[in-house]
Amino acid sequence: MAVRFWRLAAWALALALVIGGCSSRTTRTTEGSAASGSSNSPTTAPASFPVTLVDDDGVSVTITAPPERIVTFAPSNTEIVFALDLGDELVGVSGDYDNYPPEAKAIERIGGSGDFGQNPNEERVVALQPDLMLAISGGDQWKEHLRALDIPVFTINATGFEDLLNDIRTVGTLTGATARAEALTEGMAARAEEIQTKLTAQPVVSCFFEAYYPPLTTVGPNTFIADLLARAGCRSESDSADSDYPEWSVDRLVADSPDVYLVASESGVSPDAVAERPGFGGIEAVQAGQVYLVDSDLISRPGPRVIDGLEALAKLLHPEAFP
Repeated sequence: MAVRFWRLAAWALALALVIGGCSSRTTRTTEGSAASGSSNSPTTAPASFPVTLVDDDGVSVTITAPPERIVTFAPSNTEIVFALDLGDELVGVSGDYDNYPPEAKAIERIGGSGDFGQNPNEERVVALQPDLMLAISGGDQWKEHLRALDIPVFTINATGFEDLLNDIRTVGTLTGATARAEALTEGMAARAEEIQTKLTAQPVVSCFFEAYYPPLTTVGPNTFIADLLARAGCRSESDSADSDYPEWSVDRLVADSPDVYLVASESGVSPDAVAERPGFGGIEAVQAGQVYLVDSDLISRPGPRVIDGLEALAKLLHPEAFP
């Protein structure tokens, strides 16, 4: 049991998956905003500092000046920071999976502590003296420890594509890069709209997404990947799941017979290897040769490259719409 937990936990962190995604979100407010009863968008936040926002853990965080020393504890956050042209301010990243852009590989790793190596090394973080640490959901205990040491930890927890755009704008507000964040998110939104336009006349196809095997593990309806699948024109066979990363029965999959079978590249297998597994030959998508590998980094990291992942999914599910 411990070995399986470690594998799934490591997989989740490596891909920066948001565990326990929820449909509701914490309203982020900006210091000095007028009280109107509605949520305040980071796009309208003042560029001046100090700035105070409430993160997705419900914690109010104040940044007194544009951060000059940033630490990220998720590859997705690392990619956001670089996309906002703040790579020079990045002094610490989570680990070996912070591999994009290539410059991130040279930055000090701060992860690896805890029972399964899923926590940051708090002493290393403190030594880096960050004036902003960007994290994802989970890790309440170590976050509390670091906040007690006056390290501003800010959690972003994107539960879908639109939420991701909001998170990028939020990071822009926290770092003073509001204009760059707005330009980036506008470009991503425009590309997403173009993809949706191409899919308008296409029928929705049934699909199954394999996150891990063995055991056969997929994604539930409240995950970031599920949102991308739906936007790409897929009716996921695991939409009825009551957890985020459920194990799935091969017999059930054969009975459902999805049109397309998608495999996370992190699973480390080929389409031929999927077909050779016991029982998998009865799946309609396998029989039809509709088994495809998907670049895990593009769909599991809530960052700027997600738009590339969305387009890749749409092309696999609806090749006729992308001549």
